[in-house]
Amino acid sequence: MPWVAVPYADEARRSRLNRLYGIQGIPTLIVLDSKGDMITRQGRVEVLNDIECREFPWHPKPVLELTDSNAVQLNEGPCLVLFVDSEDDGESEAAKQLIQPIAEKIIAKYKAKEEEAPLLFFVAGEDDMTDSLRDYTNLPEAAPLLTILDMSARAKYVMDVEEITPEIVEAFVSDFLADKLKPEPI
Repeated sequence: MPWVAVPYADEARRSRLNRLYGIQGIPTLIVLDSKGDMITRQGRVEVLNDIECREFPWHPKPVLELTDSNAVQLNEGPCLVLFVDSEDDGESEAAKQLIQPIAEKIIAKYKAKEEEAPLLFFVAGEDDMTDSLRDYTNLPEAAPLLTILDMSARAKYVMDVEEITPEIVEAFVSDFLADKLKPEPI
């Protein structure tokens, strides 16, 4: 490895880093800025998705399209997932644009408090991985379908409405953050 890495034999340093950055497995690639502040804990996923490093240093995007390679992030904590009918080419992009201002607002609010945002935001189209996620979480095939999935708590929150609007998303997120929603088991 031509880059700086912690030797596997250095258990004390690995243990401190595991606690500091919440590392739960290897390989893990965390990207830090020159001050030592974390840019992303998803460096490994980013390298796999951006082999030529065009988007380096991979600052987190407020809303991600759910893919096989980033689905691991669903295990990191609560995630808002907006399921859409991706056979309509523009629907995934429109869904991202709909939830992006809400995601940016939440991220900025917690960043100002020097805390990690309490939610990750995804748009999920129609593919085998999304079908597997729906099956695993016992979600209906409806689209659009607004959910918050908390895999570690084995809980889901579902808002099944005809039309998803920014107001509906914002109210759903606010109610979740205020513990006003009743979880369903996954």
